[in-house]
Amino acid sequence: MSVQIGTATDYADLMNQLDSFLTGTGQALTPSFTGTGNGTIDAHGGSAGVAETITVTFSSSTAFSVSGSISGSLGSGTVGTPFTSTKANLTVTAGGTAFVSGDHFTFEVTPPWTSHRRVSGSEMIWEAPGNGGLDHIFLGVKAFSNVGADYYDWRLGGFQAYDSGSPFNQQPGYVGGPSQASPSPVIQLWNSTIPYWFIANGRRVIVVAKVSTVYTSMYIGLLSPYISPGAFPYPLVVGGSISFSTGGEPAEGSADTRWRWSYTGAEVQVFAKPFLSGLSNPSQSALRLRRPDGFWTGFSGSDNEQTYGKTAPYCLISSANSDVRPNLDGSYPIFPVVLADVTPNVYGELDGVFDVTGFSNSVENTITIGGIKHLVVQNIFRNTKSDFFAVRLS
Repeated sequence: MSVQIGTATDYADLMNQLDSFLTGTGQALTPSFTGTGNGTIDAHGGSAGVAETITVTFSSSTAFSVSGSISGSLGSGTVGTPFTSTKANLTVTAGGTAFVSGDHFTFEVTPPWTSHRRVSGSEMIWEAPGNGGLDHIFLGVKAFSNVGADYYDWRLGGFQAYDSGSPFNQQPGYVGGPSQASPSPVIQLWNSTIPYWFIANGRRVIVVAKVSTVYTSMYIGLLSPYISPGAFPYPLVVGGSISFSTGGEPAEGSADTRWRWSYTGAEVQVFAKPFLSGLSNPSQSALRLRRPDGFWTGFSGSDNEQTYGKTAPYCLISSANSDVRPNLDGSYPIFPVVLADVTPNVYGELDGVFDVTGFSNSVENTITIGGIKHLVVQNIFRNTKSDFFAVRLS
């Protein structure tokens, strides 16, 4: 995955920076390495990137060449110095064991996302190309706020297509329904400085944002499905930090302070561990999936859910029995976050998202597993041992 870590001046600037990140260059997928050295690589696609395989081949401990399976030779680079091109961008960092001639990294890159609607700091609708450059995945964010109530939030969207003449909440296949009778998930932000992490590939984007002392997050894009593409061609997920049941959602722009980042009601949950009780209807959950039949359903992080969906392993873990500890060597076990329903249908995994124990752990830790870095994130304002998840950073 491609990663950008930075700081936005406010919720509007955060949207603009996310748009630049997604549409300015293509994305890179998880790299593989063959050889002796144990350094690392951070990669992105290029501004004119295509779906192809990039190979980084070392001629010495510090020198390498870069080529694309379609683009051909892209030039040469040096360890520790950013390599830039219109097809791929990367930085190789030396490890404790030096690279040797013949060592090589390979990774896939995607084309940039396409912007269909860009209203600076206010509304974005994108088309993601998929990891092979052949998909059409329609996603978006739309801001709403109230100065008196001091909230500045994004409404999240997932769609089947794009219609230039329709408003955000009436796009084809909108997660909230064409009349917004089933409100879509929201991520709570604020009108001040926001440190952030963007993690994206050609299929989805994850945003982690630090708002004061809490950590809000979102996931929009495709699931990694267990069901064949022919049976489940568009496994679209929209996940935020808050949602309300049908008829109970405050109006956008109203003075209701439940929209504020500091609200601590049960509705506020991280997308990986959504509403922790049985759902009265799908809109009560801030994590939604477009099912194979085209209908949207909601998910709970509780085993009490008897009608809609559940996320495992969180639905199997409570604060009383979540006694998973770090491994004996000090590393952390991680577990995929799986979406299933009570039928039971097991739909698949959130791409690059994992349950991780909170024992001897804390927010913003970076843990490395098999050479792959993961960011540790807490559940909004909660930081008990069962309130953490990890996001793969490469």
